[in-house]
Amino acid sequence: MASGRIQSVSRAARLLMLVAGGRTEPTAKGLSRGAGLPVPTAHHLLSTLVDEGLLAKDSKARYQLGVKVAVLADALQRAVTAPEYLLEPLRQLAVTTGETAYLATWRQGDIRVQASVEGTHPVRVSLPVGPYTDAHARATGKLLLAMASQELRTAYLTSHPPRPLTPRTTVDLARLDEEFESIRSNGYALDEEQFQPGVCCVAAPVVEEGIVVAAYSISVPTQRFNEKRLWLVDAVVTIAKSLKPHAQEVSRAEPAALAPMPAS
Repeated sequence: MASGRIQSVSRAARLLMLVAGGRTEPTAKGLSRGAGLPVPTAHHLLSTLVDEGLLAKDSKARYQLGVKVAVLADALQRAVTAPEYLLEPLRQLAVTTGETAYLATWRQGDIRVQASVEGTHPVRVSLPVGPYTDAHARATGKLLLAMASQELRTAYLTSHPPRPLTPRTTVDLARLDEEFESIRSNGYALDEEQFQPGVCCVAAPVVEEGIVVAAYSISVPTQRFNEKRLWLVDAVVTIAKSLKPHAQEVSRAEPAALAPMPAS
């Protein structure tokens, strides 16, 4: 157990996440098995979570999320800054690739850029970091749309109708659906001059408990992107996959191992 961590709190959080994930039998026995805990221990922790309103128990002794989880969810949706454990890999991505790097996520039904780090190349690209627009044409936007529920994706595209920004922008919904399917299959998204001429972007998801919680991306001048395409894609994907479920441990972890940057 890491110094400063309280075992009972860690165990309770594990049980709460198992209920939220919905992939474990939501009974005391099933949750204890999923958390690797004795049934009596799990039962006491589950009862405490019920008393605190974070869990509820139905007439068949099955656990579900409690109403107070909505308070936490609402606070998260209103958050405007990203936690440090997500910012340190963002800085590493900018330093490793030399390109400007971004962190974005869903907030209140819209996509928000929460942080950006300037690249170190003499010639670099910086995209707008204000209100996020035209997700259908941007690597991060396409990634988050592809990984979102059908309901959220439809609602976004209805309220933000795709419009042509460059000759390469895809605005047809059927073609966008095909691209979203490819993104889910590949595990990353590309914008090759679809948002802005002369600029390409790569985005990859940060996944926790099977849920996409954020996305990392870089913006690159088209010529440099074409020269180092595979390496740049691998760099973004590797950084995104380097995050571990225990967020408090991430910022102290070893840097993600990346292949050497190809020679110019």
